Amino acid sequence: MSSSSKTYTKKDLIDKLSYKLDMSYDDSKIITDCVLESFKEFFINTSGKNRIEIRDFGVFNILSMKERTNARNPRTNESVVIPARKKIVFKAGKKLKENLKRV
Repeated sequence: MSSSSKTYTKKDLIDKLSYKLDMSYDDSKIITDCVLESFKEFFINTSGKNRIEIRDFGVFNILSMKERTNARNPRTNESVVIPARKKIVFKAGKKLKENLKRV
């Protein structure tokens, strides 16, 4: 893996979308904002286990993490309780994994 990496932002995604679809930046921004807002709504406004599957790309899943009582503050070595929480995980799809192998 290379020592330098590039962080892509929402603006980079909008620029790419604008170029690929030959549309204005403002229209591309509206589409991007709408898609990202829809993702948030799927995860936040529905009950139960939520999952977003995008064929040939991957799956976004919500995992419930249990409360942890065995954690320690590395500076003070004091025991710390980490409360239960939810986190979003991404699992790359088969085609995305294949494309990454070629890079």
